[in-house]
Amino acid sequence: MTVDPPSLPQQPVSPAFLPVAMPMEWDPGAPHASEGSDDGPGQRPLTPERRLLCMIVRQLTEELLRSTGLESDQDPGRRATSHVRQVAMYVCHVAYSMPMSEVAEAFGRDRSTVGHACRMVEDRRDDRAYDTFVAIVERMASAVHLLGGRRI
Repeated sequence: MTVDPPSLPQQPVSPAFLPVAMPMEWDPGAPHASEGSDDGPGQRPLTPERRLLCMIVRQLTEELLRSTGLESDQDPGRRATSHVRQVAMYVCHVAYSMPMSEVAEAFGRDRSTVGHACRMVEDRRDDRAYDTFVAIVERMASAVHLLGGRRI
């Protein structure tokens, strides 16, 4: 005996009825550090979901960097690894509006290291190819965040 699923009315879906992506920001009701400082007593703990999000951004950055040829395959050592991490930290801080202290915890680094990474990436964005690369990573990171939903 087979049971047919209940039929739903067949109405065409218009793009006007598709949900619009909400701007990305962290939960405004959650406690956070005071404006202008990333440290403070009200700082929220890093959730496993946000840590995973940072690791996904790091992996995306590494794969994109390798595929674009901006970082040579001949230099797979510490310099290339730290460069990937710097870009990923920058993107997590800028695209996700994560405080530097949260980014630092996600990457197992100090908050000052994240600040240094952000300054280094920002300084290199004067180069058009590099700026395009970082913008692509930011857009992909935004897409990953939207796929994960607003619970992150």
